[in-house]
Amino acid sequence: MPDSSQYHFRVLFTNQVSLTDEEVDLPRCALYFAGEKFPDLDVDEYLARLDSMAQRVAGNSPSSGDSESLLQALNAYLFDEEKFTGNPADYYNPDNSYLNRVMDSRIGIPITLSVLYLGVAERLNLSCYGVGMPGHFLVALKDLGLFLDPFHSGQLLSAADCRRLAQDMFGPNFAWTDEYLAPCPSKLIIYRMLNNLRQIHLHKRDYGRHASVVEKMLLVDSTVSGLYLELAQSQVHKGETEAALRSLQLLKESPASQKERDVADELIEILLRGRPRAD
Repeated sequence: MPDSSQYHFRVLFTNQVSLTDEEVDLPRCALYFAGEKFPDLDVDEYLARLDSMAQRVAGNSPSSGDSESLLQALNAYLFDEEKFTGNPADYYNPDNSYLNRVMDSRIGIPITLSVLYLGVAERLNLSCYGVGMPGHFLVALKDLGLFLDPFHSGQLLSAADCRRLAQDMFGPNFAWTDEYLAPCPSKLIIYRMLNNLRQIHLHKRDYGRHASVVEKMLLVDSTVSGLYLELAQSQVHKGETEAALRSLQLLKESPASQKERDVADELIEILLRGRPRAD
């Protein structure tokens, strides 16, 4: 890691994703991985802001014990008063994947806006969960039997609406299943947030940031063998031969396919040939 602050955030992130899924603090975990990009990030300050949001919502609700009233107050606060919404004009801006930047700018992509919503909802003891629908993350509002789209300013959707949304994105022949509306585990949410960043950095050939993101993805799920190859390739671009060799060895120790193992062996041979010999 480049400096002690980033290393500190990596340790905190590692500790979070080492917990059981039920124990993971989703907003805290998202802020920890953001801390590597923003080493001066004050995690407690942003968590306190979520607390303040929840207190404001509770104060705006005519009946703090009524879930429906709280949900209405939460939606009015976040989307009407605070104007949180999607960022279609600059969708692939990396800032859209960092919770602190989304909280500051009030714009983001579906999954990060959903993490914000879930963070406030949890503080209000509301029964909500993330929904990893293909192509568009949503929040399920269990007490209303509806789904919320934070990217479109809190639009409420039925299950049928969700299906139509998926078909609008992928075509009328998209093979829909209601399993797409099942709860998305916290660690998978974090993994998907990181995967968005992975694709952005890979597209930009920003190998340093790509490698950092992939390392964190492997901390969440070390069984995704293809990530070790991607990591090794970025490390080669950065001139980190020894790190690349370690990543390729980890690939061979993972549940990789034979094709992946063959590619790893080829790259190991190439890297060893190019490595300076010891005196």
